[in-house]
Amino acid sequence: MVSATCEADAKECLLRVLQAYSALVPPRNLAIPPTFSFSDVHNFLLNDRIFWKWALEKLENLSGNEEDNEIDERMYQHYTTLIPSVCANALPSDSYITHYWKPPDSTFSSDAEVEPTYETITLLESRTTIAAGTTGLRTWRASFALAQYLIEHTGLVAHRAVLELGSGTGFLGIVVACLQLRFDLTSANPPAIYLTDVNPYVLDRCQSNMKLPCNRSSCHPNIAYRLLDWCDAISSRNSLTSFLVNTNAEIILGADVVFDPALVPPLVTTLSIALSQGRTQVALIGITIRNQATFSYFLEEIENAFMAVEVQRPMEDNFISSALDQVDVGLEVKILRITRLT
Repeated sequence: MVSATCEADAKECLLRVLQAYSALVPPRNLAIPPTFSFSDVHNFLLNDRIFWKWALEKLENLSGNEEDNEIDERMYQHYTTLIPSVCANALPSDSYITHYWKPPDSTFSSDAEVEPTYETITLLESRTTIAAGTTGLRTWRASFALAQYLIEHTGLVAHRAVLELGSGTGFLGIVVACLQLRFDLTSANPPAIYLTDVNPYVLDRCQSNMKLPCNRSSCHPNIAYRLLDWCDAISSRNSLTSFLVNTNAEIILGADVVFDPALVPPLVTTLSIALSQGRTQVALIGITIRNQATFSYFLEEIENAFMAVEVQRPMEDNFISSALDQVDVGLEVKILRITRLT
């Protein structure tokens, strides 16, 4: 008889496979221990052509020659319906990706049918690094790192108006909205969230993702979206200042916004204007170090007027899929806490 501990371990392992599938992690990065029974794996697996191919191979290996272990014919039928007849050079279409994360209060769940300790974030994202001339249609590694930090330090955003620069797909905005709703349950009017981007197509995608009914952010009543070009900090300073004053934001967020040296001066000027407003006390910027010279340039410009301190990132990863993500794998991510000089 299989012990309860073994059954729990099997469930946890298979759940991670499901979570990785939901985040479109390549099957080559997944593994199922050979000690698992055919019936356990057979009754658990779901979806997608490449995933199904991998799943069927695993089941065939587990079934052996035992007559009782027969793979359901519907699995093969479903797999054949997923085989496309497209041009070999066609780019992958945008896809819905679901990320699982553990909220600070492990007793809470948005869907007890899946797993009582996880929340989910679903996004329509590009499967390529550049789409429609922009990199803003997919979630990058620094967003996971900054989201992880906010989950561990919920008080930074739970009761504060938030302004995000370069909001992209809306990943970080959804996390902030979830945290505000979870920790301000008695209020019908949670703090405002302002999501901005320079690209109108990206901002539309951000808004669509935020409003997906499966995302808790769709219930947040106080989210605003605005096109924002950091270059306005140089060419249209008064207009940008007026917007930043009206947001009344208490904290600024930005993930993977430091990647082009040409954008460093307008970004730093934008932060300078924002942090000069009365209520705005701090900016948290997540940066993937793709080019050390670009990062050093940004740090030098920031430290001319502000105090920038690297914060300690949490050891635990609340996002199940981020450890398996192949984007920017191996690159260092830093989170800077930027404040006014005293």
